[in-house]
Amino acid sequence: MSLEQWLQNGWLQKHNPTLPEIHKLFQIVDRDLSDAEVEGLSADGKFEHAYDAALQLCMIPLTACGYKVPKGSGKHKRVIESLSSTLGHKWIDPSEYLERCSRLRGQAIYDRINAVSKNDANDLLLTAKQLRTDVIEWLKVNYSAFVPLGI
Repeated sequence: MSLEQWLQNGWLQKHNPTLPEIHKLFQIVDRDLSDAEVEGLSADGKFEHAYDAALQLCMIPLTACGYKVPKGSGKHKRVIESLSSTLGHKWIDPSEYLERCSRLRGQAIYDRINAVSKNDANDLLLTAKQLRTDVIEWLKVNYSAFVPLGI
């Protein structure tokens, strides 16, 4: 389903992206990636920071395309699902992985401690870092005005 169809379904809203907005999202991503690598952090904490970075990275291409997901139930799900529509089919499987991570994150935040393993946290961090690289490359090709300075 295309982003235009999502818009017609009310799952998205039109949005006029700005350079400062995109750069702020990258600042959040970089902070969360850095926080995820702090020594001594629990696997749950590392996972949470890596997930937050990945979520913002999913939001960047959607924002650059001129859309946003309205607040409310399912925002994370829609933002993650949009990845294959923005970055392409290469990200279908990773977006399904990120959706599973979203559910695991919910358990870690709301239900129990030690919900994730160190491997879970490390895998998500690697995925978020790869997603950052892919988002930057995608921006360079499709929306070069939004590429952060120095990259």
